[in-house]
Amino acid sequence: MRKSLVLALMLMLIASSMVSASNWVDGVYEAWSDAGAKSIGYAKVFIEDGKIAAVILREYTNLLVEKDFGVYSWEEARIANQTMGPKFVEIQGTDVDIISKATGSSTMYKQAVERALLKADPNAQLGKYFDGVFFGRSHYTERGYYEVARVTIENDKIVDVTFERILSDFSVLDPADYNWPLEFAWQQYANLAKDSEPGYVDVISGATGITLTGNIAVRDALSRASTK
Repeated sequence: MRKSLVLALMLMLIASSMVSASNWVDGVYEAWSDAGAKSIGYAKVFIEDGKIAAVILREYTNLLVEKDFGVYSWEEARIANQTMGPKFVEIQGTDVDIISKATGSSTMYKQAVERALLKADPNAQLGKYFDGVFFGRSHYTERGYYEVARVTIENDKIVDVTFERILSDFSVLDPADYNWPLEFAWQQYANLAKDSEPGYVDVISGATGITLTGNIAVRDALSRASTK
């Protein structure tokens, strides 16, 4: 009898701690997953009365173009996008099953929701940015292209930046086909970014345009990494 009472009390304490741990601050919280090789996940989480009321999920390509699941050919990715949101609401957390054959999408959604919930947690000890890898893009230039930055962050510092140039037809420029040392300029930017205020590299001599598009793309990535 005493063992049963102790067990019951332990279960009550566990349940109580679980409830308090999920007592998030009401509001709407947006967050992004780490960037994969070809995509990145996004979540918007609605907290009402300290609970998850709704979750909106989106997935973007490495060009930072939103995937249209009305025409997207990968059926399992569409299923993950449509079904995982309600599951997060149902269990009031992120411990939901991965959708078979959509492991990448499922994992990104879970991480994005986890980060959104950390933003909603008044007890979470967060830095300025989440550690991870984030995509960011620049504006369209007068020549009709934009730059995509892949930014790696550790302990609120940029530790790596790589770039791709996206042309007006959404093809990716091969730097070898470009009559200018583009890769060298990108590497100069990446080196300077590690020691500069994130997203504010000083103008690189002979590469003013690269500096501008690089700064915009990196600041866009930092907005996705932000814990605020």
